[in-house]
Amino acid sequence: MRLSLCVCAVLWALGLAAPASAQVLFSEDFQDGKADGWQSMGKGTVSLSTYAGNVSLRLAGPASALIGLRIEGPERVRISAAMAAQKLGKKGACIAEASADSGKSWRRIVWVSPGQDDGLTLHQGRAVLVLAKTGGPPVLIRLRSLGKGRQHTCWADNITIEALAAPAKAGPAPRQALPAGFLTGNADMARPVPMRAYAPARNAAPAQGGFAGRLSFHVPPAEAHMKVLRDSFGFMHDPLEGLKAPPDFSLDFVQIGDRIVPVRRGLIRTDNQAWDIFVEPGRIWHEAGDGDFMRAAIPFALQERNANCTHNGVLSFLFRPDGQTSRAAWQIVSETCLYFQYDMWGTGQISYAPGPVKSAARVRAAYGREQAARLPVRPLSALAKDHPGLDARAFGAPSDVSPKAMSVFGVIIDGVHYRGGCMTRYGSYPFCGNLVIPSYSLAKSIFAGLGMMRLQKLYSEASGALIEDYVPACAKAGWKGVHFGQVLDMATGRYRSKKDEKDEDAAVRDGFFIVPAHQQKIERACTLYPPKSPPGTQWVYHTTDHYILGTAMQAFLRQQTGPDADIYRDLLVKPIWKKLALSPVAYKTRRTRDAVAQPYTGWGLSFVPDDLARIARFINHDHGRIDGVDMLDAAALSAALQQDPSDPGLPAPGKDFRYNNGFWAWNAGPVLKRKKPLWVPFMSGYGGISVVLMPNGMTYYYVSDNGQYAWARAVIAADHYRRFPGGAKP
Repeated sequence: MRLSLCVCAVLWALGLAAPASAQVLFSEDFQDGKADGWQSMGKGTVSLSTYAGNVSLRLAGPASALIGLRIEGPERVRISAAMAAQKLGKKGACIAEASADSGKSWRRIVWVSPGQDDGLTLHQGRAVLVLAKTGGPPVLIRLRSLGKGRQHTCWADNITIEALAAPAKAGPAPRQALPAGFLTGNADMARPVPMRAYAPARNAAPAQGGFAGRLSFHVPPAEAHMKVLRDSFGFMHDPLEGLKAPPDFSLDFVQIGDRIVPVRRGLIRTDNQAWDIFVEPGRIWHEAGDGDFMRAAIPFALQERNANCTHNGVLSFLFRPDGQTSRAAWQIVSETCLYFQYDMWGTGQISYAPGPVKSAARVRAAYGREQAARLPVRPLSALAKDHPGLDARAFGAPSDVSPKAMSVFGVIIDGVHYRGGCMTRYGSYPFCGNLVIPSYSLAKSIFAGLGMMRLQKLYSEASGALIEDYVPACAKAGWKGVHFGQVLDMATGRYRSKKDEKDEDAAVRDGFFIVPAHQQKIERACTLYPPKSPPGTQWVYHTTDHYILGTAMQAFLRQQTGPDADIYRDLLVKPIWKKLALSPVAYKTRRTRDAVAQPYTGWGLSFVPDDLARIARFINHDHGRIDGVDMLDAAALSAALQQDPSDPGLPAPGKDFRYNNGFWAWNAGPVLKRKKPLWVPFMSGYGGISVVLMPNGMTYYYVSDNGQYAWARAVIAADHYRRFPGGAKP
């Protein structure tokens, strides 16, 4: 009786919301900044929560929110909702439920339990309600945050009510987002759609025939929409030409099973003034509602010219084997970029010219090798089950890294890649395995560090070679007695300030990063900082040092092997990356936009998640060996991983951090309660990227973009599960 009175009072206070359309009767994602019609109850708080432009309904502590909706017409409705949770404790829960009988009984839509409260994953659910005849009670939707603690939090989003046909007449449910009628029509795409629209529907079947030929994509400016969520540097004040739409592409594709694979992968430089592009393997299938059309979805990514900011998207279209196509729908609703974040979406022109692809056999063979070499992938939720005693909550913890800033994260243990993340502002990214992630300064370890170790393996004298002998611009600027190895260590003795990041900020202000040509970059790099200390004695963080090192390494290698040598291709891609069968995304690096095409060395690599996982395994588990053969200078790698007490590197900055051969290390001894220092090597990238190389052979990585670098709890959990060697416990 008390519940019934409460419901009636709420309905009287609210009034009743009207249905939105014939098929989707009600839709609420809170993006208008309003929660009209929702009534809050309980001791906790109910409010709207906004992050990076996405709005959701936040229930903190014991609280509920209720809405009543008058639904007339259909006999059955399907109600969908999504909820995320954080800090539920042992008995808390986040619940979405619905009632068609004034609250006498409730159908569960979503139930999020302890262990699912990573603050990141939106758990989606559905429930079907059978409604009374016309004039029956309204449909109630109730959101609940259960538990005694005020710190536990629930977020609700993407609530919809859809009409369902009567069971006797029911067939395959029509596609609600991007149906064939939309793709073959000319209606505007008013806003992004749930990411599941770019994946096969439940009634999907394998695509008939084989896709082979050239696919071309073009977005007319009038068909592109953009909503900027963060613009720290004012890109939109005077936007570059092409900033508000993806660049065109025209590429050959071949079908491999249900995959549609571009012949050309990796970074594609374009004439667009703002963006270069990546195009990755997608999927093709057939849905009953598409008639004699097949459906395709292809992931792509935009990357800022001369920089590493990366924005991942996907496009979808219909096609026939004879080449007829619909238009394409596309959207970009996630990124790894600290300073420029946006949603971009719209429609575009797609054309398909079927025909034989000359390199089809090579592409199929290479794609097969790549897939076979990938580590087995399991969801992060399986980590605790597969490894009892390992605290899985310590990895990707919301208290360490904001879930809405997380692109992807993972743990590599015993040859298995446990992966989490891949969320966008509109649901899970449907091509997580092909998510393009930037390296930023991970390249200082992976390119400069491993590249120098490979060069030393081939030519033992390389580390002691002098910069002045190989970089004329530095010789002219007075560089004397600085070795390659000292530049790799960022210990050139040339700096303005030893304060953390102050010199790096000076390079940004000087324009080093944005000048496109090699001569401009190298002259700025060589002259930016004056000599102050003997080389090899003082560490100061400089991206310019690694650009100088890359220039010197290129000259050294060409002196040894000929004028066409390339340090990235010849030191890493051919001898290591291709033997590991990494994806073609890893085979290219950003370079100067001139005839020199000098690799950036200290930034500018890109990967898919498996590339990063396997490079980390190559370093931390295989110790730089492939099939038992050392590919790198073993002594240099051991020193970088803090395994050589005689070569620990320099403080960087302060007593608890070191830097050696392009790799960082952190003293975890105090947090692990060890008597002696215990150094954990790691790689670090701008904006919030960390790859932690645990001394027990495990690796933890995350790629994010909110400037958060926190992984001590992951180190504690890994050491508790498999004790790190060294650093005796008191």
